[in-house]
Amino acid sequence: MLKKLLIVLILLPALPAWIAVQDYLVSRRGIEAVRPADKAVVLATKAYEQGRPNPCLAARVEAGAALYRAGKVKKLVMSGGINRDHRYGSRTMQALAERMGVPASAIEQEDQSSDTFENIVFSARFIENSPRVVLVSAGYHLMRSRWMAEKQWPGKDIQVFAAPFCSEPNGGYAFSLVREVAAVVKNGAKGRF
Repeated sequence: MLKKLLIVLILLPALPAWIAVQDYLVSRRGIEAVRPADKAVVLATKAYEQGRPNPCLAARVEAGAALYRAGKVKKLVMSGGINRDHRYGSRTMQALAERMGVPASAIEQEDQSSDTFENIVFSARFIENSPRVVLVSAGYHLMRSRWMAEKQWPGKDIQVFAAPFCSEPNGGYAFSLVREVAAVVKNGAKGRF
């Protein structure tokens, strides 16, 4: 943990560019690069933006549904409690996934979390008997998510799979990067990876 925190602090001025490069690299990996796993944990973001479905949440769900349809995972864990828009992310995600052809029997809901760290912590019980797991989120979000998952899910073979590119409607990609830098620093300081 201390080593990662020191790296983050040394690289702080370059951290936005580093996250963007990591996003680019992970987003280029196609579904064929994903090894078969037991479950995919799909991390939520706001369900709605200005009263309309958030396209970034739909992109994450689509990535999870694509893994399921390709036979890469047997089940999807939709991880998202009541988020900033006062909606259950997991419920919205399940409804989207069902519309994308994933049967309800292949979906589990983690509905207690309110941030990425809680997504990881509260999803742990859903993957207890799953040695291989795929984390699904936006590409820029996967580095930090994986670091947290590696600490909270010891002994798991964790892969990542990026949703199609989407930046939050309010603020764009630059805002998403700056927000992610702050989250990396905050979570590093709290010893979460």
